[in-house]
Amino acid sequence: MPTTTAAITITNDIGSSTTSVSKTMTLTKAASATLGMDTLLSVSKVLSSVNQVDLVAAASAASTTHNFLYINNPSTNPAEFFTLCLGDDPQGSSTDSTDEELGRLYGGDWMMVPWGAADTSSDIMIAPSVATDMTVEFMVFS
Repeated sequence: MPTTTAAITITNDIGSSTTSVSKTMTLTKAASATLGMDTLLSVSKVLSSVNQVDLVAAASAASTTHNFLYINNPSTNPAEFFTLCLGDDPQGSSTDSTDEELGRLYGGDWMMVPWGAADTSSDIMIAPSVATDMTVEFMVFS
């Protein structure tokens, strides 16, 4: 069985007390404690305009109900960011009313989320903040 493990450690000193969380999980197929993810899509893309593009299409996911999505902004410039949306089609330099903004990944930021690519409105859309070359890295585990 293929095994994929994800881990995160968060420590902060916000406020009067320090908080620390450390979690590890094995990525498994939906409703299974033992079947590991067996498909990996790993891509690095260079985007050269501020137009929104379809980063990951729901149709490209091997499983339409249970995937894990990792996205990284490897930029060393903390002012450069990607705006991420859940949507159905690229809208040029803006989003439309059917897109749901997920947030921004600034230089050095990354995210990992479960992603149910159930239909074409579940595409992951991305728009760079600058028109110069920006690299985005992503992986889909299914």
